[in-house]
Amino acid sequence: MNLAYYYARLNATKKENSRVVTFKSRARKDDPASRLGNVMVDFRFPTPPDLRSVGKRMSRERYQRGSLKKIGKTRKMWRGRWHVYIRQSDGSEKLCKRERVLGTATELTKAQAQEKLDALIRTATSQISSDIPPDPTFAEVWNRYATLKAATWSTATRKAVTSVFASRSKDRLSVLTLIGSRRVRELTRDPLQTLINQMAERGDSYSAVRKAKTYLAAALEYAHDERIIADNPARKLELPSQRLRKPCERYYSLDEVHRLMREAHGREHLVLRIFLNCGLRPGELFALREDDVQPGQLRVDEAVKETERGNRRIGETKTTGSMAYVGVSTGLQQEIEIWIQARRQQRPYHASTSNTVSDLLFATEAGTTFRLGHYLKRHLKPLAKRVGISDMTYQALRRTCATHFQKHGKPRDIQAQLRHTKLEMTGRYVKEIPDQVRIAVESMDRELCDGTAHEGPLQ
Repeated sequence: MNLAYYYARLNATKKENSRVVTFKSRARKDDPASRLGNVMVDFRFPTPPDLRSVGKRMSRERYQRGSLKKIGKTRKMWRGRWHVYIRQSDGSEKLCKRERVLGTATELTKAQAQEKLDALIRTATSQISSDIPPDPTFAEVWNRYATLKAATWSTATRKAVTSVFASRSKDRLSVLTLIGSRRVRELTRDPLQTLINQMAERGDSYSAVRKAKTYLAAALEYAHDERIIADNPARKLELPSQRLRKPCERYYSLDEVHRLMREAHGREHLVLRIFLNCGLRPGELFALREDDVQPGQLRVDEAVKETERGNRRIGETKTTGSMAYVGVSTGLQQEIEIWIQARRQQRPYHASTSNTVSDLLFATEAGTTFRLGHYLKRHLKPLAKRVGISDMTYQALRRTCATHFQKHGKPRDIQAQLRHTKLEMTGRYVKEIPDQVRIAVESMDRELCDGTAHEGPLQ
């Protein structure tokens, strides 16, 4: 039988996918098979493939260059972004975005920043497997979340979060001790809100309760992103404001400031003057260097990390917005310049201590930074007690600067001096002065009601 004849009938059989077609073949002299007469030909074709599924199992292209962008208002920084594929427990992959600040634009060119980004991408884009079991407890989810976030947390943040979630204190049970053994799928808003309320009732600080609320929501949001839970039960948790300890609002009055400054001399006088005029954080003040002193301003671009050691003790400021300039008065700048000249001629108190050269504005005899708590306890608190101030703190000094600044500048000026990103945060530092409030009320009363007083006895 001639196969060419079968191809001629192929189009008719395609419409009948599984039908058996019978047709009569023509007899040919040179083809013995053509003399068989009617022939049954089976044209059964497989089901046509779904073209939409083509390419689904092809390997992804792993090469990427990432993206670079300059960020920051006062100090331009290079920020790099890339993505990684995280392999899930069921074998599927999830696309996750990553980003990191690579350095300042003044120190790195775009090509150098791209090289650093390429190195990060080569390190980070290897296949990552998820270590979370199918039905995890909250402790297992938290441990995985904390492992992933460890690369972005500073030492101070890590210790603060650990003290709330994984503390071994017997007096105050940690979050993992209370709910760590419960399955994440079983958690609802009710037990989580009860946990937050219990922490407030037992006397935990505002900061600790707020960290518990924030990181509970963050860890469970991570579980939601990993499709372990359908919804985040901590998304609508509320702070029990009526049960929380009221935060300290202490600031020093003008009389207390005058007594304090009259008692202080030398280094302590300058340190207190910078605190009260510039509103610096203690880590920023003790990281100041001689080249940070500029005409009419101080450059704040570093901070002391109290929990770090060695070369990592001086690092970045609290936030990107904290890296800025603060204004100084003429008198304060003259006192700083006198101090710089005096400290260069100063001899060490201990004979065994070598005269180490350091460009820090306030350095120890060994040329290192002061320990923040040590300086407060050994130098500032005894000074304050001599003038009747028993509650000397760094936070109260910063709050004093913001409170008295409002008599000489606008809220935006206070925000710029304290280097807050949001004006709302500045409002937490600015406290009302009773005398100023009373004077304001008297002035408003005279403007609104002057000359309208009722004469004679009231009916």
